[in-house]
Amino acid sequence: MRLLDLDNVLRTAALPVHEVAGWAARGSASWGPIRGITIHETRGSATSTDASEIGVLLNGSATAPPPIAQLYLSRTTGFHVVASGRCNHNLVGWDGPNEGYGNSQLIGIEAQHSASEDWAKKPNQYSQYVRGTAALCRAYKIPVKYVGGHKEHQPYATRPPGEGSTKSDPEFDMDKFRHDVQVVLNGEDEIVDPETIKEIGKSAADQVWFRDMDGRTAIAPAWKTQMGTFEASLRIEANLKAMAGQDWVDEEQIIDGVLTGLGTKDLDDAANALKAAFGDRTAELAAKLLATITSQ
Repeated sequence: MRLLDLDNVLRTAALPVHEVAGWAARGSASWGPIRGITIHETRGSATSTDASEIGVLLNGSATAPPPIAQLYLSRTTGFHVVASGRCNHNLVGWDGPNEGYGNSQLIGIEAQHSASEDWAKKPNQYSQYVRGTAALCRAYKIPVKYVGGHKEHQPYATRPPGEGSTKSDPEFDMDKFRHDVQVVLNGEDEIVDPETIKEIGKSAADQVWFRDMDGRTAIAPAWKTQMGTFEASLRIEANLKAMAGQDWVDEEQIIDGVLTGLGTKDLDDAANALKAAFGDRTAELAAKLLATITSQ
């Protein structure tokens, strides 16, 4: 088996794609069926070039014969397709979502990243990592729960006796990464350009506040239980963008933004959004709305 459509799978997701010469015949064709994906970091120099990093994937090492991974994700130039067949990017895992599985069942992606870098300062690369992984999951029918980090696959804490090849990559939180991949698969617009939504509002702990890491909102504790996943549900990204750059976002602005978001939806979507926002108080809200209408 060869994944000869890897390039097109990523291009379909509107990602920049480069083909490393010979990729279609590289790697063993004796692999599969594909179970999952392993998320890696190259852990090279902070000033490494694409050529040098890809050279490692093509040439391997004494402990890892080439090719090292099917895909390489650059800091700046997007995805590079390295191989279509089986690659040597991890051992048979002893933990994590792909425990008991190895190179014969797992796609490997190596992202250009050094231990001294901060993923929060590389939002574009992180977004591409999420969108590329989502594209692979969709194309090859891989459940998101089988997207595992190398650190989950070969962790130090649960290593078998005598096993020294333990891993700590990637540095970002894998539960959050899987969540973000699922958001893309669901067609939600929760992951947006973080250059657009900066830190646009802060208040006391009982108010709503926003932070910019990957462009998603965070909700302060007192509002969290009431509002739940309102940003993803209402998709009021445009309203948040309009508030960008302001020093303060008050409660009235939040309410106006939510109402504007609801007003642009059909009734089914609006109902689902309200259900997500109010949780177990949805029925109570519906009763009060009905009472208000019938009293007019």
